Amino acid sequence: MTVVGIQSRLDSGSFLEQYAFVAELGWHEGGVEDRTEANLLGGLTGPIEALKAVYEKYRPVYQSEYELHLNWEFTEDELRQMIAFFDSSVGKHYLDGTWRMEAYIGTNMEETEQALVAEAVQSYRSR
Repeated sequence: MTVVGIQSRLDSGSFLEQYAFVAELGWHEGGVEDRTEANLLGGLTGPIEALKAVYEKYRPVYQSEYELHLNWEFTEDELRQMIAFFDSSVGKHYLDGTWRMEAYIGTNMEETEQALVAEAVQSYRSR
């Protein structure tokens, strides 16, 4: 889990950050906000910090779930082979290349995803 980055996401709770930007969750309902630079920054970082603080209570559940599934999915021998691969130069290049590919594609597809979501919202509303 460490080699492929799962453990660092579990340790940090970073996979939850996506929820900090969903306005429909009502992060700022009932709060009095002025539009100072500090409050705008807090409006972005506050939900992330709140998610990560609450995550600490749930972290052992996530850790256990990943470990149980990993042990169910793969044998000890398979895990040893995977670790050997990811420790090799080709395996390290695969991990780096995959990360870069995901980052570049994510950036390159932002406008397309925004258009896709807008079209889906429009389609849903016109039902």
